[in-house]
Amino acid sequence: MYQADCRHINSYIDFIEVFNKTIIEPVGGKWNGNLDAFNDYLSWPKPNPYHLVILGSEHCAEILNYKESERHEKKLWPLLREILQENGRWVLVDFK
Repeated sequence: MYQADCRHINSYIDFIEVFNKTIIEPVGGKWNGNLDAFNDYLSWPKPNPYHLVILGSEHCAEILNYKESERHEKKLWPLLREILQENGRWVLVDFK
């Protein structure tokens, strides 16, 4: 099980750092915030599927309540949640 503690993030950069430390760097990666790369990194930890708990998901919704770029219609947190949920084959996510 992996636990991403996002209760004290203040920016997307903080969110990226939490995920780098939690699941991405331990398997040899370094995420720069690109959403396509985030999608890909979710399949890296073995064995699959693995369990990921995100602490502070309501806080994430407050802090990441903006569009990542003009390319995306949705705000950042809903996009991240969607990516996490669509990767159920690799990761089982609990939003706490």
